[in-house]
Amino acid sequence: MKETQPEIYEMGMVLYNALEEPKDVVYYSAHVIIFVIGPKNNDVCCSLACGNMMIAATSLGLGSCYVGFGAMVKGNAEIEESLELAKDERIYGTILLGYPKVNPSEAVASALESIGPNKKDPMIEWI
Repeated sequence: MKETQPEIYEMGMVLYNALEEPKDVVYYSAHVIIFVIGPKNNDVCCSLACGNMMIAATSLGLGSCYVGFGAMVKGNAEIEESLELAKDERIYGTILLGYPKVNPSEAVASALESIGPNKKDPMIEWI
């Protein structure tokens, strides 16, 4: 790409150089990475699950980012074993969660505070 599209390459390098160390261009050093895994024929359901998780994250004051490129780890035996990925399953994407560096608007922050006490504790299974 450096030779064929130098302008795009240069823009990419500017963004890459702006990243904090360690430079993680896929997961951005996220503290939480959720791999959305499901049967190979459940495209719609798994896509909706991704969207719902991102909406729920926002309601909890978290930032989220869908990273489709993160699903390309399939083929790495160590990662497949860690994720307990079965032969008839696929990774539909990864969702990064964390606290945004930019604070939400006062109205959003107030709304999040008002719904916070009514939320149930999440159920988490760590792998």
